[in-house]
Amino acid sequence: MSCMKCKHYFSTFDPAKPRGCKLYAMKTVQFPEVIVKRESGKECLGFEPRKKVVEREKPRQIRDFNDPSLW
Repeated sequence: MSCMKCKHYFSTFDPAKPRGCKLYAMKTVQFPEVIVKRESGKECLGFEPRKKVVEREKPRQIRDFNDPSLW
């Protein structure tokens, strides 16, 4: 299990504590799963996988900005 794949994981702007967990409301130097394992002796029970990004069905139309009809 990895915090990077969990929906509760986030990166902070604090250089001293760059990793965080919204579920446990913590910011830490280590990954939150390491802290949970160390303090409770159990694996993180709050892990929920992130939703996968859905790819677009049709490709984006590329516009030619040199086309006079656009101006």
